[in-house]
Amino acid sequence: MRFIVPKLDLRSHGIGSDAIEDESGNVVGQFRHRTSSTNPGHNRTVILLGKYIGQYETHAESQAFADGVAEVLTHMTKMEYK
Repeated sequence: MRFIVPKLDLRSHGIGSDAIEDESGNVVGQFRHRTSSTNPGHNRTVILLGKYIGQYETHAESQAFADGVAEVLTHMTKMEYK
């Protein structure tokens, strides 16, 4: 399982949101972003499956959070089938 966070240059996007999809193209979350010169940092909010939420400064941090959630969910589903 892999969740793909959109990679954006926030300097040119302002405020908005995009869908986060899994490798099959199913929407699994929302990526909210904003650009603020008065409040730099934590300009990316990742919401996965409606309940896993994190705020980050960089795309790498956002993607790492999404990867971590995917790994935990994969591990949990493997445990349930044993």
